[in-house]
Amino acid sequence: MNKETFYTRLAKYYDRIYHYIDYDKQVDFFVNVIRKFNKSGSNKILDVACGTGTHADFLQKRGFEVTGFDISNEMLEEAKKKNSNVKFVLGDMKKLKMKEKSGTIICFFTSILYNKNRDEMKKTLSGFYSHLEKGGLVIFDVVDKSIGINHKTEEYKYERGDLKIIFIPQWIYNKKENVMDLEIDFFINGEKLHDHHVMGAFSIDELKKMLKETGFEVFVLEKNFNSAKKHRSEKKAIFVCRKPYM
Repeated sequence: MNKETFYTRLAKYYDRIYHYIDYDKQVDFFVNVIRKFNKSGSNKILDVACGTGTHADFLQKRGFEVTGFDISNEMLEEAKKKNSNVKFVLGDMKKLKMKEKSGTIICFFTSILYNKNRDEMKKTLSGFYSHLEKGGLVIFDVVDKSIGINHKTEEYKYERGDLKIIFIPQWIYNKKENVMDLEIDFFINGEKLHDHHVMGAFSIDELKKMLKETGFEVFVLEKNFNSAKKHRSEKKAIFVCRKPYM
């Protein structure tokens, strides 16, 4: 299997694989963070690596003007089935080119880590910065590379009717290449499929430094959708990055 199988061949199963995600709670969190930190006055949201468009759908129904952006045509085809009022654009976040600026850019499910090294990450962050209105936000989630040193295996199951899915992701830090290997096993109706994704390996502090170098004001929060608490020592975090408005 190639590294894009999760987003191509398995796109039709994506929402069922992630059935355990509480999108309502996540979108409540986004809305609260936007109200608290966003100074742009714009209700336009660019959802980068939008996948099958569930965040985009929920946010549009909350009154935001949303554009979904993803590198996988198969994922966008699934997204279009959910909400015809959301505009979806095919493209690579490292080569972001949109006609209009947004008040908020979100990039979730650790998709920002598809920037595999510092140069790629800086290029993407600069693209985000230039596509924001003054006072606008970038919101994304990450795992610290330390999570892949003593990694734990988690298993998620979905079963309905004749469809049975087991989803087992593992983060493994590859010190030699300085990348994170995201290894995923899928069992779909008994058939085993394996997917390998090469991801960026960064510490929370490294990312914070790069964001400040790009020009952002940076707020690091716990990955906890119940409240916007300041990040402490966890291996997962949510970054809220604001383009200066003064």
